[in-house]
Amino acid sequence: MDNKGFTRQRLDSLEGGATQDAGRDGLQAAIRAQADKECAWNAVWRKAQAARGQKPKARVLPLYARVARVAAVVLPLAVALFFAATWQSGPDFTRYAAADVADTISLADGSTVILGPGSELAFRADGSNRQAQLSGIALFQVRHDETMPFTVDADNATVRVLGTTFSVEHWPGEERVRTRVEQGLVSMTAGSSEVKIKAGEEAIWSGSALSKTTSAASMAPIGQRSMVFRAATLQQVADELLTCYHGELKGVRFECSADTVLLTSAFANQSIQSVVDELNLHFDKNFTLHNGYLTISD
Repeated sequence: MDNKGFTRQRLDSLEGGATQDAGRDGLQAAIRAQADKECAWNAVWRKAQAARGQKPKARVLPLYARVARVAAVVLPLAVALFFAATWQSGPDFTRYAAADVADTISLADGSTVILGPGSELAFRADGSNRQAQLSGIALFQVRHDETMPFTVDADNATVRVLGTTFSVEHWPGEERVRTRVEQGLVSMTAGSSEVKIKAGEEAIWSGSALSKTTSAASMAPIGQRSMVFRAATLQQVADELLTCYHGELKGVRFECSADTVLLTSAFANQSIQSVVDELNLHFDKNFTLHNGYLTISD
């Protein structure tokens, strides 16, 4: 029973006894006296509750007051975090993807990209830099701007330009990165190495070494299986096959000695097996295609 019920019971008992002995006036006096005692008893009850660790109820602020207090703490912090995040990350990347055919994309800075089938590109410009991230293969026609360098990140390799036409190839899960320049000058950095590449040259990062050579094959339109070789070595032919038949050709294995024979020929929209058959005629080597891998042996 709570203290209120206990007080009411005691008052009812007192009222009944006083009616029998003293009459109405005496009853009222007795009730007032008992009420004073009950007030004092309630005060003791509250102190006993506090001593047992039962805290009194806290004052509840109105809803608007609670919202104002929270806002006073949270709002300045949120504003500070917003500006910090904006300063660190800058504008978000705009992402593009090409499905089964090559797609021509106009970037926000006025540059143009031909994105190869199955390739993805992310791009952003923050006022002082232009940054692209590539997965797949693409041909870049970069608008010249000396105040805003243009970089292409392809895993562990980075290509930097101011304005030129070049291609970059890098596929997910592969270390190989290939850059070919059609016009202008670019630099390619990978690992601790850096090379400058001009028109008619290419660079390849194998995952362990960065090499530069004169392009032995014409830069074919992105997404088309055509190759034109001019005095190409076996290694250059293999590199071009990996680019032209990516996905169908998984890799090239060399099990042969060095060969000084150079290939000058053209292949247009042929199957990989047809190309391999012709290579067996051009080179004094054995070209074997099995389970997506091309093996070149003596």
